Amino acid sequence: MRSTWPTLITGARWAQRVFIVLLALLPLLVVTLASVPALAVLPFFPRHSIRARAIVRQLIEWTRTTLVSSRHR
Repeated sequence: MRSTWPTLITGARWAQRVFIVLLALLPLLVVTLASVPALAVLPFFPRHSIRARAIVRQLIEWTRTTLVSSRHR
């Protein structure tokens, strides 16, 4: 059974989108891993717990932006 061109193109677009999302998540993963030591220590200091919450909020926003912008339009 032969595949038609539209089917092949749709499959290629899907694979391209997955590849781009993986590339976009790689720097996010590096930043998250680099933030783990700070997130493990900062909440125990009263003045720095606000900074830890800000770091977590920023990581959540970056992840949300990456995943929402990768949706098929």
